[in-house]
Amino acid sequence: KVGKIKFPTFETKILLIMRIWGIRILLWAIISFASGSVASLFLWGLQFIAENRQTYFLFGLPFVGLLLYWSRKWEFAHVGTNDLIKKLQGEPIQTSYYQAPLTIVTTWLSHLAGASVGREGAAVFMGGSIAAASAKRFNISQEEKSIWLRAGMSAGFAAIFGTPWAGCFFGLEIKEVGKIHYRSFLACLSSAFTANLVSLHVYGTKHVLYPHILLPPISLLFWAKLALIGLFLALIARMYSRLESVIYSTTDKLPIQAYQKAILGGLVLLLIFQFPFFQESIGLGSQYLLRPFEENFSQGLFARQKLIATCLSLGLGFKGGEATPLFLIGSHAMASLSNLIELPGPFLAAIGFTCLYMGLTKTPIAAMCMGIELFGSDTWFCYLIVTFIVIYFAGTKGIFKSQTWATYLPKLPFKYVSILF
Repeated sequence: KVGKIKFPTFETKILLIMRIWGIRILLWAIISFASGSVASLFLWGLQFIAENRQTYFLFGLPFVGLLLYWSRKWEFAHVGTNDLIKKLQGEPIQTSYYQAPLTIVTTWLSHLAGASVGREGAAVFMGGSIAAASAKRFNISQEEKSIWLRAGMSAGFAAIFGTPWAGCFFGLEIKEVGKIHYRSFLACLSSAFTANLVSLHVYGTKHVLYPHILLPPISLLFWAKLALIGLFLALIARMYSRLESVIYSTTDKLPIQAYQKAILGGLVLLLIFQFPFFQESIGLGSQYLLRPFEENFSQGLFARQKLIATCLSLGLGFKGGEATPLFLIGSHAMASLSNLIELPGPFLAAIGFTCLYMGLTKTPIAAMCMGIELFGSDTWFCYLIVTFIVIYFAGTKGIFKSQTWATYLPKLPFKYVSILF
């Protein structure tokens, strides 16, 4: 006999819906508060290190390199932001609550010794790892887990820079270039804004305040200059990606043991930082973020020095992110061309600040949001257009090598990128 099919009762459906939304609200609370708290602790540590670091701490670079190599004995220590993107694509990547504190400590050590690394990579990874570790404890679908993983990455980005809208779209765009994961919108938006509020109002985090940027007069010549700005930033982006990749692969192929490579990397950085013109490239460099927005700015060599120091630091295995160094490189490089391009220096600095990094992360909507949140809405379309140019002419692979491209995006420009650059 075939038994009768039992359909769930109305009460059962209500209980199921309550359970689903109860889990969602709990995950949102955990991810938002934990990401905002961890980001605030992380920023406090970076500020303390910047205020108390001494010149002789540079001699600790070989020892920090050795400690970072030693920390890789744990399997979860090999996971990074690029692996979280692979997890979004369905690959079985291990996540753990231990990843966040390990990331904090190793990044602090890198900054303490003076390595030229950033902070956003650590923040995005910490938010994502907290979200992934929390979501796997609940009996929810893989799609639901990926939504909260995006939300964690959004929360970490928003809390570390104080840009919740940019953080929201960063999580929505990060997996596939040209696609926005609309199902994650509510989770990313609420987590980004809440994590930012936790950081600002619970812990009193202070972010750098940037000037409001005005739009120059629009003409046909202005559009031509905007295109040239995008191509110039794309060239810098390719130089950065290529140099870091060459340093990493060259180090990896050295016929010596891994711990010796770690010590050698620290010694190379120590030697580089002994040259006077590399002194300003030591550490995060956040004290120079506002310099390109000052009047009569003309220092362009800093961008080249910071680019070399950052590529060496990350290519040799020191922990951190790329955002703040790329903010500095882009803003200083563009502001120094103010007289040549005949556009206001602060306007060029804002374009370089926003579009170089976001072009390498392939997140154009997040670039526009960040530009509006930091510099005002007058030049919103400039950030979007220039970031698109950087995305196309900087190559298919940016900072996150696991990113894929939407099938409907035109691929024609990539055939000529290597010839142009």
